[in-house]
Amino acid sequence: MVTVTTQAGALALAAYGKNAKDKALIAPPKAGATAVATPAPNSPEARKAAESAEALVKLKKELRLGKKNAIGDAKGRARARLQQVVDRLKLLKKIYANDPKAMAKALAAAAKELKTAVKDYGKAAKESGELYSQDFANLPDAATDPEGAANARKTLEDEAKMDAQGDQEFIQMTREVSRGLRDELNTAKTKGILTQPGRFERSDEVNEAEEELKGLDKMTEDLDQQVRQDMPPGSLLKLAA
Repeated sequence: MVTVTTQAGALALAAYGKNAKDKALIAPPKAGATAVATPAPNSPEARKAAESAEALVKLKKELRLGKKNAIGDAKGRARARLQQVVDRLKLLKKIYANDPKAMAKALAAAAKELKTAVKDYGKAAKESGELYSQDFANLPDAATDPEGAANARKTLEDEAKMDAQGDQEFIQMTREVSRGLRDELNTAKTKGILTQPGRFERSDEVNEAEEELKGLDKMTEDLDQQVRQDMPPGSLLKLAA
């Protein structure tokens, strides 16, 4: 009588299972089994499959275009808001030229409005970076279609360059407007020290304006870093600091 230990029994069962699986893999098909036939190139089935594939490609292009347009619209609204702040600054110089307290308060409001524009633009720029990331990940296979892959990559890189350039223009303009707001605040502080009672440079109006401008500068630099990090690899665009 042969005694089988627990370990030996487990090994035997494992070997059996493997042999059974191997036999199942190499076992010939049963009689009557039908293999899936590949449709002939010009058959109705082949044409239907080709039409379905073409419709899917078209749908993907339309979805991308819709998302791209939505991103462009969001950036456009942020640019329009930035321009409104530029126009408002021109009016502030005239309206509050001799009222430093009102000027400081108006400058704080303008900086706050500009922060909203930067925030909205940053959200759109982030979505744009994610979209390009998906595009580059789904380029045609260079091994099977080298010419098509190269053309698709160049088209995508050119598009990415234009978007990145637009982002940098927005950032640069925001910096310029921020400097203009700060210059006006410094002018108001000087006038306030000479004409307002108490320590005007430490007034609530001045403190609020300075805090808003500080927050604006930080948001602008954060946007700059975000755009640089999200820039698609292969766009070959070198941005000046």
